[in-house]
Amino acid sequence: MSFAQNAATLPETEPAFYRLADVIRITALSRSSIYRRIAAGEFPPQVSLGGRATGWRREALQSWVGDPSGFRPLDTCEVRHSAAGARVRHVAASPDRPPLRRG
Repeated sequence: MSFAQNAATLPETEPAFYRLADVIRITALSRSSIYRRIAAGEFPPQVSLGGRATGWRREALQSWVGDPSGFRPLDTCEVRHSAAGARVRHVAASPDRPPLRRG
């Protein structure tokens, strides 16, 4: 079986993280608009992917695309430890905090 046939049978899945070029294409926002909205708490912040690489979580972007005006930034963070002893950050939105409304 050739490479093209193998590639055609692979399932098309969405990536777990999107890079800046993908975010610009998906949201139709400019680079500066994205970072301005992050600073204002109106857009999901990027996460470190290691080294100098950053990306946006698929779930956060889907949430923002679904309701841009009702977006709530994740604001609680607790450090947990895995069974192997690694530190893992768990970030979530406060359930009692209403969504930001800017007008």
